[in-house]
Amino acid sequence: MPELSQREFRSLVPAVSAALQESDAIILHFLHRARSNRKSDGSEVTIADRKAERLLRGLLQAAWPEDAVFGEEYGGTLARRGRCWLLDPIDGTASYVLGMPMFGSLMALLIDGEPVFGCIHLPALKETTYAALGHGCWLSRERGKARRVHVAPSRRLSQAKVGMTSVKERAWLDQPGGREVTTLAPKVGRFRMVGDCVQYALLCRGVLDAAVDPFMKPWDIAPLVPCVVEAGGSISDLNGETSNLIERSSIVAASSASLRREIIRAAGNAP
Repeated sequence: MPELSQREFRSLVPAVSAALQESDAIILHFLHRARSNRKSDGSEVTIADRKAERLLRGLLQAAWPEDAVFGEEYGGTLARRGRCWLLDPIDGTASYVLGMPMFGSLMALLIDGEPVFGCIHLPALKETTYAALGHGCWLSRERGKARRVHVAPSRRLSQAKVGMTSVKERAWLDQPGGREVTTLAPKVGRFRMVGDCVQYALLCRGVLDAAVDPFMKPWDIAPLVPCVVEAGGSISDLNGETSNLIERSSIVAASSASLRREIIRAAGNAP
């Protein structure tokens, strides 16, 4: 599994943080005034999504001109060899359009197709969860020193606090993963519709015990993997597959492998 060196990690974090601060200016400027359009897949997009991704692409390509970039709004090349950045400028556009703070900017670095660095940045909440394989998972807040974070002690599903994003896709029950979630819900200790990437930040610092998303894209998944793993958690898709995660279409992340497997069984799938 590829990893960043300590030196690379220490130089990468401030560069990514500075880029996200610049995109924050765009995103927060349009907050409470954003209007959305529907894309072909039924999801929402705003002018802020597009402006922020253009800005982040430019900053990444200026800092690392040899790296590929692949983003939600403007595509690109999902490189399986070498270095590739994945971007989702506003994860949780539905919340953003409502003026709710439960949205984030997602960024990840792949090396040879594996997520080695991930960042869950929450502009309105002024906090960032980030991790690199082998270097721990960290939480930083505005004007505060970053602290290392860990998942909660493992609990059984009947006592667990599990988050899920409110589903935006039309006819979602007819899609793979949709019906499994309805099967799971009555078996959970407490099911909360936290929303998008925010729930994974909460998982990494032990507030939630697990999070489930039945419909995911590579730019949604890649930033979560290093954060969950380095916080001590376990992650797979709804079928229990743990390899090639960015190619999956669903995610189950939990404080332990045993809880993750229990969630998968409760959803009606083999662990």
